[in-house]
Amino acid sequence: MVSRRSLRTCIVLALVVLVQAINAPTAVAHELGVDAAELVELPGGSYRLTSKIPQSLAHFITAPELPDRCTLDGSPRGERGPYEVRYTFTCTAPLTARDTLVLPWGREGVMLTAKWGDGSTATRFVSREGGTIDIDLAYFRTGSGSWLDAAQRYTALGIEHILLGIDHLLFVLALLLIVRGPWMLVKTVTAFTVAHSITLALATLGFISVPSRPVEAAIALSIVFLCVEIVHARQGRIGLAIRYPWVVAFAFGLLHGLGFAGALAEIGLPQSEISIALLFFNIGVEIGQLIFVAVILGIIWGYRQLQPASWRLASVVPAYVIGTIATYWLFERVAAIFVEGRLAQVLPFM
Repeated sequence: MVSRRSLRTCIVLALVVLVQAINAPTAVAHELGVDAAELVELPGGSYRLTSKIPQSLAHFITAPELPDRCTLDGSPRGERGPYEVRYTFTCTAPLTARDTLVLPWGREGVMLTAKWGDGSTATRFVSREGGTIDIDLAYFRTGSGSWLDAAQRYTALGIEHILLGIDHLLFVLALLLIVRGPWMLVKTVTAFTVAHSITLALATLGFISVPSRPVEAAIALSIVFLCVEIVHARQGRIGLAIRYPWVVAFAFGLLHGLGFAGALAEIGLPQSEISIALLFFNIGVEIGQLIFVAVILGIIWGYRQLQPASWRLASVVPAYVIGTIATYWLFERVAAIFVEGRLAQVLPFM
């Protein structure tokens, strides 16, 4: 029999997860925490640094720390518009490859494009190290750095994205609650991986283009579907997801790949790094996914060892919690589609 204490513990944990997930910023579910930014050399020893970020996230952007010979022009808050924060500064001598700009921004990184007075440009992704994003101008004076350096950066970005993408993780968790047996688990995870890799590549390379809002809503719907299948299975109604989980994982994996691609596209990949970014971002996503699967399987194994009698009930409780979260996201994201559509009618230039 299931002890009341075990049942109470499951319910409390479920409620905690529910509250945390609903309070998460789902409107930017696949936002990488990376900004597109631009550094432009102007006449007269002046420079303009622009962070292209929505107004709702502009509070993360603060004044850069400049080399000693440079002085910030105007307010330390910069000039703030609906989709950018801009700083202008002047230097007594031009910036060189030996200089570093320190950005104390509350972001995971920047995809910075430097445009120099001689007409040369360079684009590179720079991640946060500690509490700052350090822009080493040597890379922007000589190009984007080695392919190995880029591979490391995009792999780390992929790992961060999947581990912070709660809707992707909840979909994978629902799959783990459905799958029975190690061979079927391998088939299901592989099918999901192959599917999202296909659409990630096609969308990043520009072969397909799908608006992000419907994709986000469809991803939430995919989670709701799996949770309904889990509940139905407990009631004796065996559906497609229970019989052929790898088929469902492949079908919905195509949607999740579009979500990954949308996040990657937002940071503005340089043309020279598209192939490297695509390959190693996907590798990072797979590494993060395998880490998550391993942790969940360990938790499931441990629970079965400690509470074998209550496992059947405990496996259904997460389905209700995950389903409730995903339903909330579904309504929220569908509503965002209609709101965006109405704004486009009122403001056709948007």
